[in-house]
This record gives sequence, structure tokens and C-alpha cells, in this order.
Amino acid sequence: MTDEPPVPKRPKRPDPMECCRRGCYPCIFDYYDTATERWEARVRAMGLDPEAIPPDVD
Repeated sequence: MTDEPPVPKRPKRPDPMECCRRGCYPCIFDYYDTATERWEARVRAMGLDPEAIPPDVD
């Protein structure tokens, strides 16, 4: 067993059909981008490279 914390799950990209296409701000894709930036920062803080983390498998 390791003492290292688990890598957080990558945010799930919204399906294009989830967007209402009304020009909302923020759009669900803006929320996704922000969540992805936060996830990348958390992964980097763990000393890992976000690009090296494989995508989650659903």
C-alpha cells in the first residue's frame, strides 16, 4: 500500500449536445475548461505531468 494520494479524476468533457447554443456565458464548456485547469494544477502539485495521465475509461 502506498502513502501517495490517488490521482484525481479528470473532468468529463460535456457532450456537444449538452450545450444549448444560446451564447451563454459562462457556457458549460467554460466550466469544463476551468475544471480542467484546476485538475491540471492539482496533478502538477502532486509532481506529475497532466499529459502523462491516461484518459479515464468510463
